[in-house]
Amino acid sequence: MMIGVALIFASALQAQVNETVESVAAPKPPNPPKKARAVSGVVVSNSNNFTYSSAGFGRKKGPKNWKEIKVPNLGNKLLLKLDNVYIEGYKGNDVLITAKVEESEENDRAKGLRVINGSGLSDNSGLGMNIKTEGGVTEISMVGMPLEDSIRIKIPMDLPVTIKGGRGAMFNAGVIELKDIRAEVEVASTIGDVNLLNVTGPINVKVSQGDVTAKFVQPVKGPISLVAAMGAVDVAFPKNFGANVDVKSSMGNIYAADEFQFEKPAEEAKSTPMGNAVKGKMNGGGQDVILKTSMGDIYIRTQK
Repeated sequence: MMIGVALIFASALQAQVNETVESVAAPKPPNPPKKARAVSGVVVSNSNNFTYSSAGFGRKKGPKNWKEIKVPNLGNKLLLKLDNVYIEGYKGNDVLITAKVEESEENDRAKGLRVINGSGLSDNSGLGMNIKTEGGVTEISMVGMPLEDSIRIKIPMDLPVTIKGGRGAMFNAGVIELKDIRAEVEVASTIGDVNLLNVTGPINVKVSQGDVTAKFVQPVKGPISLVAAMGAVDVAFPKNFGANVDVKSSMGNIYAADEFQFEKPAEEAKSTPMGNAVKGKMNGGGQDVILKTSMGDIYIRTQK
């Protein structure tokens, strides 16, 4: 009984709403907005609507210039918590950082203040980074917003380096590049490609989304592990390089140059329905090499 009454009431209410809607005149189209005017970096129109312009939130951005600093109190290992970074080894003894930053004096509101973050770090470099050395490890971390341009760092070629990419890759390309390094390298990145040129190893690289490219030079030292969750793994070794390989693509192919001969192991590696795997000795065996991707192809080339 109650359900029937409710249905009758709902029908009557809907009919009343329809009648009201039909009796209301169609609204006039809105007048086009008048020409907007810029006020202190904010674009304001006479219709009281506003949007932020590229000039920034209420202030004018200053010019950007390249600045270089030398890292003080350098330890015997380097830890970089950075994205979009280019690292080059050289025969010097210092770590030199070059970054394109905004002139701080152009930001009137920030005068007398320093950039901080939730990790308790503050900018002590003038480049928006925190630099500290503890227990023989020099750690360099981004404090504020990620920089738009790639950070360039020159390091002694025999200095071990670890790179841990983070949130910055969401704002910039997130590419991590290393060149001419003759020491141990470790890279962990969420988004972005990792490119290694003229490196010897040992090397351990893990990328969640992005390609891994590596070009090795003699003497190649293991272990070597290059792993991409979603991306290609492309590696070039000297043509006489021998290794104990564990190569697997869950969804992709494995390509190898003719100079690399693979011996079948006693227990053949199991291939997936959509992928492939190779495990055993390459050119008679040698250093331990792991090349893996969940979604992508693997390329094993000769060094040219």
